[in-house]
Amino acid sequence: MIELAKHIEVLLLENDCVIVPGLGGFIAHYRSCVYNEDTGEFCPPARTIGFNPQLVMNDGLLVQSYMQAYNTDFPDATRKIEKLVQKQKEDIYRYGHIYLNNVGTLYYNMNGVYEFEPEANGFFTPSLYGLQGFTFPKLSPENVPQEKPLVEYAMPRTVKTSTRRSSFHYRRWSKNIVAIAAAILLFFLFSIPVENTYLDDAEYASLGSTGLFDAIKNHSMASSIITVSPSVQQQEKKQKTVKKQSVKNNINTLKPVAVKIEKVAAPSAKPAAHVVKDVKQPVEKKTPAANKVPQKATTKADSYIIVASLATNSDAMQVVKQMQQKGYKEAQILESDGRFRVAINRYTNQTDAYKQIKELKENADFASAWVLTTK
Repeated sequence: MIELAKHIEVLLLENDCVIVPGLGGFIAHYRSCVYNEDTGEFCPPARTIGFNPQLVMNDGLLVQSYMQAYNTDFPDATRKIEKLVQKQKEDIYRYGHIYLNNVGTLYYNMNGVYEFEPEANGFFTPSLYGLQGFTFPKLSPENVPQEKPLVEYAMPRTVKTSTRRSSFHYRRWSKNIVAIAAAILLFFLFSIPVENTYLDDAEYASLGSTGLFDAIKNHSMASSIITVSPSVQQQEKKQKTVKKQSVKNNINTLKPVAVKIEKVAAPSAKPAAHVVKDVKQPVEKKTPAANKVPQKATTKADSYIIVASLATNSDAMQVVKQMQQKGYKEAQILESDGRFRVAINRYTNQTDAYKQIKELKENADFASAWVLTTK
């Protein structure tokens, strides 16, 4: 154990991660300086060690360290590490924890999970050597007496400042009001008058050609695009004859004739009869109420006395046979999280289980026995 811890400590000085094949990886984390407000202490930066049980693949770093230490080859160093790791696992399953010098303590809880507690004094780091924490109390503010200003200088200054500001605002608003009033007055004075732009038909200049007006009238956009009914066309003809009589010897004028067009709405089609279809509404079938399933009675928790925790089922069976030969006929195997635990007795009352294990621990063969409670 001391040998493995020493290799891990040396490798972590130059590396941030060291993997122990079959056990897990030790990872170094950098922690910046911290200030404690309650105590007023400044803690220096440091490196802390963490553990990850998922990193079990051999990366060769620890094997190379063993090769250099024992002057051996790669397979021999790998076998030595495997034997050492197997022994470490047996110790942690038996005692619940193992201590690694200058690295930390590795725990194995009841749920089959590894927990790691780093060394309290912190991991040694050459780049952070000599940095220590120190306490620096907060400085309290000092009350500096303020000199009171003289009253004879303060009063006139305040009055003059307020008078200047009020007069300045008054002048600015008065200028704005005058400017707005002048703008409104000029708008009404110089506005453009509205004149009557009606011109009589006789005031248009004559071109001396009667065919030009007829050509423009016949190719009008209104008469060529919009299609009117015969009744409307008769009304237009009557209007045209009246307008021709009203013109005073001005046949060749260029002014276009205003055409009045009335659209006659087409007869509306009869609304189609609505066809009413009979819609059959689905009849809901009444289903019989489902039989209520009786609830299962809750079972009480059972307590087992565990005397061994093994990695394979075959090893656990051998231990069970040994226990049955010693007279524990109720010896059985409990499997959980990949572990095979050998139990010699089962109790429905947890108090009875602890009384029995207290008696068993007087025997040296059952010194590492413990109680497992299941729900």
